Amino acid sequence: MEKQRLTLFILLSAVILFGSQFLFQKFFPQPQKSPAEQTAQTVTPTPAPSATPSQTLPVPQSGNLPQVELREIALKSNFWNGKLSNQGAVLSEWTMTHSPNGKPVDPPQGVNLVSAQKSQEIGAPLRLLIPSDRNLEKELNSARFTLAGEPGQTVEIKPEEKKSFTFNYGNAGGVSASKTMTFNGSGFDFDLKVDVKRNGQPIEAFVVLGPNFGDQSLKEYGYYKPAPQITYSASGSVTHHAGTDVKSADPEGIKETNLLWGAVDDNYFALALVPSVPAKTAALLNVKRNEKIGDKETEHNYVSIAIPVVNDQVNHVYAGPKDLDMLAQVNKKFGLANQEKNLEYLISYGWSVVAWLVKPIAAFMRSAFVHLYGWTGNYGWAIILLTVVLNMFFFPLRWKSSVSMKKAAALQPKMKDLQERMKKLDKNDPRMMELQKEQVALMREGNPLMGCLPLLLQMPFFWAVFIVLSSAIEFRNAKFIAWIKDLSSPDPWFVLPVIFVISMIVQTALTPSTADPMQKRMQYFMPLMMGYFFIYAPAGLVLYWMVGNLVGIAQQYVINKITPSPPAQSNDSATSQPTKGKKSKELLANP
Repeated sequence: MEKQRLTLFILLSAVILFGSQFLFQKFFPQPQKSPAEQTAQTVTPTPAPSATPSQTLPVPQSGNLPQVELREIALKSNFWNGKLSNQGAVLSEWTMTHSPNGKPVDPPQGVNLVSAQKSQEIGAPLRLLIPSDRNLEKELNSARFTLAGEPGQTVEIKPEEKKSFTFNYGNAGGVSASKTMTFNGSGFDFDLKVDVKRNGQPIEAFVVLGPNFGDQSLKEYGYYKPAPQITYSASGSVTHHAGTDVKSADPEGIKETNLLWGAVDDNYFALALVPSVPAKTAALLNVKRNEKIGDKETEHNYVSIAIPVVNDQVNHVYAGPKDLDMLAQVNKKFGLANQEKNLEYLISYGWSVVAWLVKPIAAFMRSAFVHLYGWTGNYGWAIILLTVVLNMFFFPLRWKSSVSMKKAAALQPKMKDLQERMKKLDKNDPRMMELQKEQVALMREGNPLMGCLPLLLQMPFFWAVFIVLSSAIEFRNAKFIAWIKDLSSPDPWFVLPVIFVISMIVQTALTPSTADPMQKRMQYFMPLMMGYFFIYAPAGLVLYWMVGNLVGIAQQYVINKITPSPPAQSNDSATSQPTKGKKSKELLANP
C-alpha cells in the first residue's frame, strides 16, 4: 500500500533527523518490507468473469417469456445520479453531485464514479460471480432482466423517500434469478437482495464490487494519488490490496475469511458491501488493461472484490465519499457501530501500532479545519491557523529541549574526552565504573535525546494531516491562492516545496547542535532530501510543515535570545556529583 510506504518513510525520516541532530553516531536503518509483503493474503484472488455486458450471449428464455429489450433507468437524488441497466441487472453509472453537507461537487456535472463506457468494456458493479457454474454466471451477466412495475426512464428520489427496483430472469432450464435494489434519497447507501435458484434450489452467488469504480477524472495515478484498491474487514483486521497485489487464480482457491465487509475505494470514495451475515469466502479480481494516455501507454489494474450473499436476504451497499460523519451514520444504519473494524476503517490510519493514536487526532484535525474554514472561507488559511496554534502548544516543549541541547553541546568536549579515556581502560579495570558514572552524570545534565521530543510528538499530527488531505472530501479540489487550485494535489509551480526547504535549512541553522563537522553536513543534507520527497506531495501537506518551520524559526530565535548557550566545558571543568569527590576528578585527569 502507498500509504503504508509513506508511513514507513515518515518514521525513517524521523529516525534520520533524530540521529543527525541529536546523536553522536550516525546510523542508517535497513529497508523494510511493506506490511503488504509481510502479511499473507487471507483472501485468494480469482479471475474476473470472462463475459462483460458488451459481450452479449444468446439467452435461452423460457417458452412463455418474450425477448426483453435493453433498458436503462436513470435515477436522481439530491446527492447522486445513477443508472440501472437490465442487462445483468447492474449499476451501469454512478455520479456524486453533492457532498453530505449539500455543497456541489465538481459542478455542474459532479464527479463520475462509475463510467457507463467502462461498464460496457470491463464490467459493471453488482454483476454476479458463480464459482460453481461459470456458464450460468456468463448467462446471468449478459441476460436482459425484466423490470417489475415498469418505472419510467427517469426516476427522482426525494429526501426521506425510498424506491425499489426488482429485476427478474428465468430460462427453460429451471433457472430463476432476481435482484432488488432499494434506494433512499437521504444518503449514499442502498439495500440489495439477490436470489439465484435452479429448480427451486439455491445457488451460491457472489456480488462483484468494481472493477469500474473510482474518480473517473483521474487518468494517471501516483504515489500520493494511488489507483483504486480493495479493502476488507475480516477476522478482526482490515486489509488493503493495491491492484499490483492481486493476481489471477481459480475460484476453487478461495479461502475462509469471515468477512464483515468489503469495498473498492480510492482516496476519497468507496463502494462497499456489508453482507447480511459475515461471509466465509471472498474473491479478489483484477482486470488488467493497457491504456494510452497522451504519448505513453500504461498498464491499469481494475480491481474488484466478490462477496457471497445469502439468497433473498438484505445486504447493504454504500457508494459515496469516505466522510467520517457519513460513515459513522452508515455504521449505525448497517449495524456496524459496535464492531471494532467498521466502515470508518475504509480510511487507512497506517499500522495498527500507530492507528489507535492517529485516528482520534485525524478526527480532531478534520473537525478543526472545517470549523476554521467557516471563519476564513479558505482551507489553506485554515491549515495555517491550526498549524500556528499547534506549534504554540508545543512551544514549552521546544524551549525545554533547546535548553537541554545547548547543555549537551557545551558538554560535548568533556564527553568526547571522557570517551577517549574510557577506550584506554580494560573493561574489568575498577576505574572504568567510575568513569561510566561520570558519563551518566554528564548525560543527565545535558541529555541530547530531549531534542527529538518535539519532532516525535508532532509526527502523529503530521500523519493525521496527510490522512485528512487524502480522504476528506472537503479538501478535494480545495483552492488556496492564485496558482494553488487543489490543496490535495502538488503545487504546480513548486513554490511551497522551495520555501519548505529554505525554512528547514534556516531552522537547522538556529537549532543547537553538536560540533561534529560530519553531523553538521548531515543536518543540512536532510532538508534537501525531505524537499525531494515532498516536491510532489499534496500542497496542503507541504503548507502545514512549511508553516510549522516558519513558526519554529521564530520560536527558536526567541529561545536563543533569552537562553544563550552556556560556555563549552573544558577537560578540567568539574562535572561530577559532589559525592564523588576528588577521586572522580583524578580519574578524569589520569585514567
